[in-house]
Amino acid sequence: MVTIKRYEPKYFDDVRQVCINTAPKEAATNPNMHDFILFTFCDYYVEQEPENVFVLVDEETDTAQGYVFGARDFKTYIKNIKPYLAKVKKTGRSYYFDAIAEIIGHGVFSLKYPAHLHIDINEPFRGSGNGSRMISTLTEHMKKSYGTKAIMLIVGSRNTRGINFYKKNGFKKICALKSSGTVMAKEL
Repeated sequence: MVTIKRYEPKYFDDVRQVCINTAPKEAATNPNMHDFILFTFCDYYVEQEPENVFVLVDEETDTAQGYVFGARDFKTYIKNIKPYLAKVKKTGRSYYFDAIAEIIGHGVFSLKYPAHLHIDINEPFRGSGNGSRMISTLTEHMKKSYGTKAIMLIVGSRNTRGINFYKKNGFKKICALKSSGTVMAKEL
């Protein structure tokens, strides 16, 4: 059985592992890509906005098998992401530019869609409604806690499974970015 729980520090290593498990395969073997993925798409959220992190927990093993987290608004995010960017810079120039592109992508749409989210779930736990329940949990939390009216995300343009999943959950395509990402957003 799996349940959605608020993040606790005991799930830190599990969340990071889910992030690597769901990243391009090279992240498991390339130390620079590994660090880029964690610093850009994971560590900020669990360390700076843990109140906006929910985990999918396998009750049998008490391990996180997925997560959904978000930045409540771009202003807070941009203020607190700087130390993580400094770490990304050490992984290499191309990774640093990719991280900057990700941030710019969020910034361009932040007036209309101030919050953003990331979700990842280990393969065996996908396809049974867990992702939809997790998105609903986070968006309801943000709406209730902060009065968030809209939320966005960036998904890989070739990730048709992901794009279809987000559409099913009420997200609409906003635009395609040069960095091969598709911006999607949802009114709450």
